[in-house]
Amino acid sequence: MTETHQHGDVEPITGKYVHVEIEGVNHRVYVEENGPEDGIPLLCQHTAGNNCQEWRHLLTDENLTEDFRIIAHDLPFHGKSVPPTTQQWWTEDYTMTAKRFTETLVGIADAMDLEDPIYMGSSMGGNICLELADWYPDRFRALIGLECGAHSPGFYIDWLDHPQVNTTEVNAYACWGLMAPQSPEQARRETMYLYEQGATGVFKGDLYYYSVDHDYRDKLDQVNAQECPLYIVNGEYDYLTTPEDGRQTAEGIGEGATAIEMAEIGHFPMSEHPDLFNAYITEILADVTGDRDEDLPDVMTPDDVGIELHPPAPAREKPAD
Repeated sequence: MTETHQHGDVEPITGKYVHVEIEGVNHRVYVEENGPEDGIPLLCQHTAGNNCQEWRHLLTDENLTEDFRIIAHDLPFHGKSVPPTTQQWWTEDYTMTAKRFTETLVGIADAMDLEDPIYMGSSMGGNICLELADWYPDRFRALIGLECGAHSPGFYIDWLDHPQVNTTEVNAYACWGLMAPQSPEQARRETMYLYEQGATGVFKGDLYYYSVDHDYRDKLDQVNAQECPLYIVNGEYDYLTTPEDGRQTAEGIGEGATAIEMAEIGHFPMSEHPDLFNAYITEILADVTGDRDEDLPDVMTPDDVGIELHPPAPAREKPAD
């Protein structure tokens, strides 16, 4: 991971709060952004239980921020987006649903007057691309679903919010095995560190959407990728929503949906290996904007984007015949 900052450097990221009405309630939502005011808006959604710091390396990518206005936000109850002051929110468990999630994302785009934005999200933020393409196909220029699948069951579990469990540590270590072992350790440790900052019950509440409310196995024909192009981009080392899950989802949707496997990276691509991810996403964004001459490959590798792994990837065991 490349770090070239010197003492006294000030990063160009700016932070501010925008008020967004979600399900009739006003929320004070924290956003960070970088890039030209008239650049192509790129709205970035963090993973379950995390916050917009996952996108800090994308926000400071000098090449991408020449053309794109990159915006990353904290969902309500995450990071710097505190719960709404007009509600007694402590009287009920925090629970994310597909309806609330999509209304939040569209509400942020509307509140910030984003014209024809590209949306990109990871994990639960990747899955929600299917609902966005189904319910709001005319609101976004394109949708990029990182670690996206039609269904991701099994993770809405009680011990993620249990008084006898150190959930701060457990939630973080639950994510460790989802990252590629050759991704830089500092970046992987930082990803875990970000997970240790979440409020009690928020990770579990997000996973209600991820594992319970989101199920498009029998509804893929409702996803309107012809009107809003959909890129399903899954990491090789992600065992929750595998590249094969992504391919099957794209095939079920049909025209307008493109599946891409990112080699040598896992479930948290933007934070676990920023240099590699930024190189990958540069190619995908060029396809969105029409600036790429060739079709995107089914599998994108570090060699394709000029990135050398340090250390190299460990040998993978081949399944028995």
